[in-house]
Amino acid sequence: MTSLLTNISAMTALTTLKGINAQLDITSNRVSTGQRVSAAADNAAYWSIATAVRTDNASLGAVKDSLGLGSSSVDTAYNGLNSVISDLQNLRAKLQTALQPGTDRSKVQTEITAIQNKMKATADSSVSNSKNWLSVDSAPTNPGYQATEQVVAGFSRGVGGALAFSTINVDVNGIKLYDVNATSVNTPATAGQVFGTTSLTGTAGFTGGTANFSGTNEVKFALTLGDGSTATITLNNTTLSSAVANLAAVTTTEFLDAINNQIAADTTVTPLAGKVRASLDTSGRLTFQTTATGAGTNAQITIQNATATGGYTLIDVGFGTGTAGTDARTGSGSAAGTTAGRGILDTIDGLTSFAVSTIDISGLAGTAGDTALKAIITQVDRALAKVTDAGTKLGANKTQIDGQMSFVDTLMKANDRTVGTLVDADIEEESTKLKALQTQQQLAIQALSIANSSGETILTLFR
Repeated sequence: MTSLLTNISAMTALTTLKGINAQLDITSNRVSTGQRVSAAADNAAYWSIATAVRTDNASLGAVKDSLGLGSSSVDTAYNGLNSVISDLQNLRAKLQTALQPGTDRSKVQTEITAIQNKMKATADSSVSNSKNWLSVDSAPTNPGYQATEQVVAGFSRGVGGALAFSTINVDVNGIKLYDVNATSVNTPATAGQVFGTTSLTGTAGFTGGTANFSGTNEVKFALTLGDGSTATITLNNTTLSSAVANLAAVTTTEFLDAINNQIAADTTVTPLAGKVRASLDTSGRLTFQTTATGAGTNAQITIQNATATGGYTLIDVGFGTGTAGTDARTGSGSAAGTTAGRGILDTIDGLTSFAVSTIDISGLAGTAGDTALKAIITQVDRALAKVTDAGTKLGANKTQIDGQMSFVDTLMKANDRTVGTLVDADIEEESTKLKALQTQQQLAIQALSIANSSGETILTLFR
């Protein structure tokens, strides 16, 4: 009987020791890895979610790198344009000097040639990440040229797991200064578009950023395509009552959704549904654009005021509040074609027989020479305006890229916090628990030792 009790005590001590050792292994792993969920077996759901978030963060890291490279390319091109703007201003000053009576125009031409060479050298050296956006070769045989460079700016994961990537587009064809291609480049077909006169939030209807439709204010106009499709859009407190949260403060998003919903609901003989859509352009103007492209009637859209509903007053959202049926605005798409493949500074625009890069005033003399020189000055002034506009575009791209980089960085930090919440261990708590388990382990070993030796002690009593 005594032997049986001894064995039971030993087994109990052994079981206790095994349990402590198992807990000790788990706690030691948490302390060493810093994670309470380091494998799927620890918590399958949390491990799966954390793995997906880590994968997304890796993709966001690649997006951040792409934005960094894009920012570098934009900075390089922008600095090049800034330098060229200074050169063009200097060039215009030299040309104006050449208008003065008695000026030796051949000597002025020497200075002009130096400026032209400097602008070309600046454009040629504006290279970042093996790309040059100011001095290009747009020939169809050059696979490295892209009229629109796309900088990956983000990605989203759909319900089915499919990934969609967003991009920031840089219009290289619109900012290039020089182009080796002297022939032509293909241009895509365009859609018919009609634009408001000013940004939607800058109109009388949207003073303060929202529109008040709680009273008698109304927006009403007719949309017509060249194929005869037509619809009258009416927005007032009746048509918007179930479509907006607050009739007294209708947002631009709610306003656009209401317009597009009425277009989609058009059930006339020749419905407009699916053929045109309202949106805001990059300047925030209310814009109507056909879904079809090309020179056909499906890509031709007309908008004009309609008669206000009885008791209502028309408000301006960029298309005026004039007499119904008048002041129609029409936008037509264009067919695919070709355009001259030259840059801002090496294009002969028809005003003179020169491009800015090939201006030569050394042979201009007399009244005819003065007239030609004035035309050249006008040409340079136009080129300066175009280069300035190109700099504005790049500045907008830079702002967008920097803003997206900041957002991606914030999103990655948020994802890190999410993963930490799911899988990270409380090191202080686990360290304290580890010490307690180590103490319990030592006591359990002693208890097992006592249980194993107690049988021998009892046996000695019978000797």
